[in-house]
Amino acid sequence: MANFIVEAEVRTGSGTAASRRARRNGQVPVVVYGGGEDEQYLLVDHNKISHQLDVEAFHSALVQLKVGDEDLQRAVLRDVQMHPYKARVMHLDFQRVSRKDKITMTVPFHFAGEDVAPGVKTDSGIMTHNMVSVDITCLGSDLPEYITVDVSELGVGDSVQLGSVKLPEGVEFAASYQEQDLEQSVASVLAPKGPSEAALAEEAEAEAAKAEAAAEAGDAENGGSDE
Repeated sequence: MANFIVEAEVRTGSGTAASRRARRNGQVPVVVYGGGEDEQYLLVDHNKISHQLDVEAFHSALVQLKVGDEDLQRAVLRDVQMHPYKARVMHLDFQRVSRKDKITMTVPFHFAGEDVAPGVKTDSGIMTHNMVSVDITCLGSDLPEYITVDVSELGVGDSVQLGSVKLPEGVEFAASYQEQDLEQSVASVLAPKGPSEAALAEEAEAEAAKAEAAAEAGDAENGGSDE
């Protein structure tokens, strides 16, 4: 698991005015909660946190919050609020997590073996991803960055169901999933697309025109020889 450290400082002011002032100074307001402790209000550097948010693993990793000289706090990112139309982070929520705490997180799927799947490599089928992430429950120490889905054996018409995805040791599907949810298709290979009806009609029309032209040319040649 990637080791992310988020450097922060204690937020002294409160309210909308203080948050606006912090944003003007290139900082992002943060709230940290959970772990049996009071909420903590912090500020992080906008540019640094923006770069971390660009990393997919950051969103599902157990990160470490460094607040001045305090001991590092383990936490997971729970919410990101962005500006409605600017590439600007407005607010972040983190939840404290102990390695011994069980947590439920949404982690992305990574698909392995797409290029060698028979349905794609041999039969020119189209690999489709019907799900891109999954909710899991595990100890903080077992939290994976992603779940690997092996699609290397799929042929045209085959699919991988959620319930057949192999989870890492100590990780299980979230309790919110019902038995029927595990029958959902995570990835499948569709048959290659043939020519569209419009293309077929256009081709048939061209062939008919070609045949008609050939027939007219033949009639003209025969008429000329009779004279």
